Amino acid sequence: MKISCFADEIAPSLADQFRVMQELQLKGMEVRTVDDVSVMDLSERALREIRNQADGRGITITCVSSPIGKQPVSISASIVVQQVQKASQIAHILGCKFIRIFSFFNEQSMTIDEAIALSTEKLSLMADQAKKADTVLVMEGGHNTVGQTGKVARQLFEAVDSGHLRCAFDAAAFVGSGERPFTDCLPLLMPYIEYMHIKDATFNSHQRVLPGEGDVELEKILDAVRTKDLVLSLEPHLAYAGPTRGFSGEEPFKQAHKALIDILHRLNIPFA
Repeated sequence: MKISCFADEIAPSLADQFRVMQELQLKGMEVRTVDDVSVMDLSERALREIRNQADGRGITITCVSSPIGKQPVSISASIVVQQVQKASQIAHILGCKFIRIFSFFNEQSMTIDEAIALSTEKLSLMADQAKKADTVLVMEGGHNTVGQTGKVARQLFEAVDSGHLRCAFDAAAFVGSGERPFTDCLPLLMPYIEYMHIKDATFNSHQRVLPGEGDVELEKILDAVRTKDLVLSLEPHLAYAGPTRGFSGEEPFKQAHKALIDILHRLNIPFA
């Protein structure tokens, strides 16, 4: 296992993100925002500076944490394909292959079957673009997206059937949809999981808790995937940061990191 993190869960500024990561000896990071600017909107100069600073500290960038797919499912396919092309260019600058995406918001006027069909069409084109660019899209089951349940997410992965569209398993997101991640979702998605977000949640609450303290059954999940070569990306969401993303802050992030490391030690799962 490789431990990574959504670095902007620590603090908005890159300097603070790196300072805390070095204190915790964290060797992996996702780039989602820097100074509250989305990775998709950062200049090439800024991206290269992030890469240079990460390299100088022995930190590997594991993923471009894009918001692609947090869009209506009726969005033009050409728009999202262009976004994947841009995200792939960013990934190459940052030295990583993974790009985090979502499966689109379902407009209320659509049936679930209509939304699945539209999402599949776009995800297939996006996966084709990722293949051309030698990147891998990892799809998260975000709240109110088409693939927010394990069953529908499985349908999407099966329909697209591409090694360039894989699963970023986010157990807390499935709890938010009323599902039991270990029982209901993990068996369905296991063949597609190449990335995992580490956060915990409780049923009937939007508040996140420390890893291992909620209804995610994180220890059971990590034990079940121990033989997979996964990135475990810490995204605790322990403080509110608006409707589009989460945040934790330095001290809560440190507590979440300790909770994750303690679980891995208890399970005797090696990590780097």
